[in-house]
Amino acid sequence: MRTYFRPRANTGKIGWNITDPQGIRKRSWILVGVLALVFGLLGGRLWYLQVLNGSSYFAQAQRNSVRRVHLPAPRGLILDRNGKVLATSRAAHAVAVIPAALPSARKEPEMREKVLSTLGYLLKTSPKNIEEQIVEARKKGGNPYDPVRVTESVDLKTITLIEENKPRLGPAVLITDEITRRYPNGKFASHVLGYTGIVTERDMERSREAIKNDARARRLRFDDNIGKLGIEDFYDNQLAGTPGSALYEVDSLSQPIRHLDTVPEKPGNNIVLAIDSKLQEAAEKALSQASNSGAAVAIDVRNGEVLALASNPTYDPNVFSLSRRDPKRQSELRRLLEGNVPTARKQRYFYNRAVTSHYSPGSTYKMVTAAAALEKGVISAHSPSYLCTGGFRLGRTFGCDGVHGTQSLIGAMAKSCNVYFYQTSLRLGNPESTGPAYLAKISRQFGLGAPTHIDLPTDGKGLIPDPEWRKEINKTRPELAHWYPGNTLNMSIGQGDVLTTPLQMALATAAVANGGTLWKPHVMKEIRSEKNKVVQRAKPEGKSIGVSAQNLATIRRAMRSVVTSGTGRRAGLPHVNIAGKTGSAEDDNHGLPHAWWVCFAPYENPRIAIAVIVENSGHGSENAAPVAKKILEAAFPAPTAAEND
Repeated sequence: MRTYFRPRANTGKIGWNITDPQGIRKRSWILVGVLALVFGLLGGRLWYLQVLNGSSYFAQAQRNSVRRVHLPAPRGLILDRNGKVLATSRAAHAVAVIPAALPSARKEPEMREKVLSTLGYLLKTSPKNIEEQIVEARKKGGNPYDPVRVTESVDLKTITLIEENKPRLGPAVLITDEITRRYPNGKFASHVLGYTGIVTERDMERSREAIKNDARARRLRFDDNIGKLGIEDFYDNQLAGTPGSALYEVDSLSQPIRHLDTVPEKPGNNIVLAIDSKLQEAAEKALSQASNSGAAVAIDVRNGEVLALASNPTYDPNVFSLSRRDPKRQSELRRLLEGNVPTARKQRYFYNRAVTSHYSPGSTYKMVTAAAALEKGVISAHSPSYLCTGGFRLGRTFGCDGVHGTQSLIGAMAKSCNVYFYQTSLRLGNPESTGPAYLAKISRQFGLGAPTHIDLPTDGKGLIPDPEWRKEINKTRPELAHWYPGNTLNMSIGQGDVLTTPLQMALATAAVANGGTLWKPHVMKEIRSEKNKVVQRAKPEGKSIGVSAQNLATIRRAMRSVVTSGTGRRAGLPHVNIAGKTGSAEDDNHGLPHAWWVCFAPYENPRIAIAVIVENSGHGSENAAPVAKKILEAAFPAPTAAEND
C-alpha cells in the first residue's frame, strides 16, 4: 500500500511528500473546492443583498441619509360677513422623535432609557409618556421613520436646550415646524367656530371608511390637526388645504446638509360666515349677564342666513392650541371637562344649546296652534271668544297664568291665555285622534320634529308627538299607549312631550315673518380661495309651510299685540316695531320654568327673527326678552340726533 506521509530518510523529520504528483493534484482539487464554496457563499450573499433585497436596503440607506419633512398646510381663515378674522393660523415649533432612530428597546434598552429620560427631563414629561405617544402614532398608521410629535408649541428656551443636548439625544430627536390654530377673539363665537386637535384612532378609521366610499375624501396622516367641532369640523376639507414636503440629505445626527427637493404646500380655503359680529357680541354679552345658562339664535328671514348663534356657558378654543404639557392647558381642560358631564347641565361648556338642546317651547308654540286653527277654519282674528276664569276643567283643571276674561285670538296671544288655546285645540278634530294628528302635521310643516340641516356637526331633531307616536313607544305598555284629550291640551300650549331647539323656533318665527317660507339655515356665506376668488356661495333653500298669507298676517298681528299691549311690552324699542311671543316652559327637574322669547323685526318689513331661551329662570318677558332686545339694538341702532334732524 502506497503512503503519502512518511518519515524523511535523512533527517528523521515528518513532512509532506512533495514529489508525489497524484497527491498534490488531489490536495489542489480539495483547495479549489473549498475556495469555490467560500466564493459561492459570498456571491450568494451578495446576490441576496444586492439583487433580491437590493431595493429594500437601498431604501433603508436612503432613509438613513435622507429626510422627507412633512410641511403642513396653513388652514384657511374663518371670517365674519364683514371680513373680521375669527380664526387664523400661526407658525410654531414642536419636538419630535423618529422611532427608527432610537436605540432598540430589545437590544439597547439602557441606552434607549437614557435618551428618553434626558428628553423627558428637558420637556418636563416622563419617558413613559413619550413611549405611549410613539405607540399611539404606530396604531394610527405612522411608520418608524415618521417623526412623532411629543410636544407642540415649544418656546425658544426649550429649543435651545434640545439643541445643546443633541449629542446626548442622538439623531432620533429633532425640532420640527408646525402650524397651530389661533382664535384672536378668545371665547367669541366658540360654539360656531369649534376648535382643532390631533387626529385620534377613531378619526383615522372614519377617514379610511370615507376613502372607501369616495376616493376624493381627505386622507389623514397620524399627526394631522383636524376640526373637532363647529365650522372647523363641518368644513374641515375646505379649510385643511394640501400638505407639502421637503427632502433633505442629513448627517449622522439628522442635521440637514443639503436641500434636495420641495413639494410646496397649498393653504386651505377661507370660510366667510353669515355671522354678524356686532349681533353675535350682543347676544353673547346679554346671555353672560342672564340669570342662567341659555342660547340665542338670529336668522335673516329673507334667506335663512344665521346672523348670530350663541350658547352660554362658553369656552376659549385657544386652549387646544397650547402644548399638551402646558399647565394652563391641563388645568383649563380639567375645569371644562369636569363641568361637561351630563349631570352638570348648567356647566356643559362644549354643548351647543342653540342647536342641540331640546326644550318644551311653552307658549311660543301658540303661533303654531293658531296657524293650525286658522287653516282649519275654526277661528279667525276676532272670533270665537272664550271666557278665561284662570283655568279649564277637563277631568282635572288645566291652569292658566291669570284670569283674562273673554278673549279672541289677538287678545289671547297678547295675554298668553292658555284657556283660549285649550278650547281652540279641542275644535281641531277628535281630541284623541284627528285633532292632535292635524296639529302635529302643521307643526312639522313649520320644521318642528325634524333636523334643520344646518351646516354644523350637530343638529337637534326635537319631537312632535301624536297618537301614533304614543302607540309606537308604548308597544310593551298598552296602559300608556292611549292619547287622551288632556295630551291635546298640553300640546296646544307647547308642553307635554313637545320638544324643540332654539334654532327650530327661530326658523318657525322667520317663516311666520316672511310670509310662509321655511329656510334651510346656513352659517357659511361663501368660500374663497387664498387668492380671494369665490369658490362656492351658499344658495338659499326654502320650502312653503303651507299656511295661507292671510292667516300668517293674522298671526303676525297677534304677535305684534304681544309687544304693544301684552306680555312682551318690555321688549319694545322706540325706533323699530317688533312682534314676538313670550313663553315659560315647565321643567320637571327644576322648580323654575325655562324662559322663552321669539320675535321678528321690523314688523312692517321683517328682516330678522330671533329665538332666546334662558334655562330655569322664570318668565320669558323678564329673562329672555332682554337678551333679544340687546341683539335688536345692535341690528337696528337708534338714530342719532343729527340723523333725526
